[in-house]
Amino acid sequence: MNKCETRGISCSRKVLFALLLPLVASCSNQLPTYKVNGKVQFENGNPVIVGIVEFQSVDHRINARGDIQPDGTFQLTTFAPNDGAVAGKHKCVILQMVIGENIVGHKPSTIGVVDSKFASYLTSGLTFDVDPEGINEITVTVHGIGTAPAPGEGHTH
Repeated sequence: MNKCETRGISCSRKVLFALLLPLVASCSNQLPTYKVNGKVQFENGNPVIVGIVEFQSVDHRINARGDIQPDGTFQLTTFAPNDGAVAGKHKCVILQMVIGENIVGHKPSTIGVVDSKFASYLTSGLTFDVDPEGINEITVTVHGIGTAPAPGEGHTH
């Protein structure tokens, strides 16, 4: 019998089991999540019509994401579809892929182009709290490219 074989278990199976065990163990120790629904809008109330909302937990560095729907709404997902985000304070960014030639001559808030400052955790200024005991309905207010921010914009709402 090969040194790697013990009781009929091959060496490759032992290695596979050793590699997968930490992954299985980490899944059972995941933090609880709480439903988060919301809307991304410009300061004038028009919805942002395309993109991704991403929250990053300040304490745990765990990200939650949600696709922005045509009406500006989103639901966050961390581990399973629409399960929400972990509790606590989060930084927020809005991610979009926009072709520059399509926006010339249009007002950004009419076609849904968000200022690129909202695409970075370092510059977005957006923070939100996820409450494990409350209703997490969040409104994310941003401004379009080339527009000045409204007073108080970019803070927790």
